[in-house]
Formats: sequence, structure tokens, C-alpha cells
Amino acid sequence: MTRAACSVCGAPVEAGARFCPHCGNPLPDPGGFVCPACSTLNLPGDAFCEACGQPLPPARYLVVTESGLRLNLFTDDRAATVLGRSDPLSGITPDLDLAPFGAEAAGISRRHARVTRKDDQYWIEDLNSVNLTYLNNQRLTPDRPCALKDGDLLRLGQMLLTYRAG
Repeated sequence: MTRAACSVCGAPVEAGARFCPHCGNPLPDPGGFVCPACSTLNLPGDAFCEACGQPLPPARYLVVTESGLRLNLFTDDRAATVLGRSDPLSGITPDLDLAPFGAEAAGISRRHARVTRKDDQYWIEDLNSVNLTYLNNQRLTPDRPCALKDGDLLRLGQMLLTYRAG
């Protein structure tokens, strides 16, 4: 199953590929979680370490609905993650770059939406995107955060994502 397209040449890229088979461009690592016991990198959403079997802390991530690819929402202690697509000409690079996953064709803005952690709750807000953000088929009003819960369906432009609470 094709998971993404190369950001350099546009060739389809298979799941797990580290380099584009057409042009050799290094592909972004969707990230993962490092096991506190053995330091092995595990996929977002894994409950146990692949190498040592130790339980992993629950983590928030998004699933690209079309491909099933899991993307980390928070890779460090930051309280917010901006979702969007990078643009080398303007120098804009969001915290979670959706460009390698077809963001431009899906109409995702450079700074499309933000997921924020406040206390034990997670929120999504539209950042006044051109092609809108939807939470469970309800259009979000720009700059008004809405609470997220496990399994919520997000639509950024035409890209569908599922929010997972770990």
C-alpha cells in the first residue's frame, strides 16, 4: 500500500521506506517513542516495547486515515503542536509537517491547525486555514479550541486523520 509521495520527485513511496526508490531522497521519519528501559524506537501507539516488552507510556498521535500511518503529536515536553505543511520559499516549517503525506494536494495550509495540551485535556483549533478544519464533521471556528477525545475524526482541508489518545 502506498503511504506517501516523495516531496522532491512526487514518486509513490511504500510504507516504511527510508529513501525514495525513484530519486534517493531521504524520507522523513514519522517518529516513534523511545523505550525508557532499552532505548529502542517504537511506533506511536505501541503499548509495549518491540525489543524488551516493557510497557510504554501512553502517547498522543494521529493516524492518516488513507494510509494508516501513525504520526507523533508531541515529541518532547512542548504544550502545543502546529499542524501544516512546510514551505521552503517562505521558510515556514510546522511542528508536524504533513507535506510528505500529500498535504499540498489536500489543501492543507502552512499553519493549518494546532493541538494544545492543557492540564490533562487536549484541544484542537483551526488557525484560520483557507480550506478549514473539521472535528467529527463539525466545522471549527478559527481560534476557538475544541476538546479532543480518543477516536475523533479530523479533516484538515481534504486530509482525514484520526486522533488517538494512546
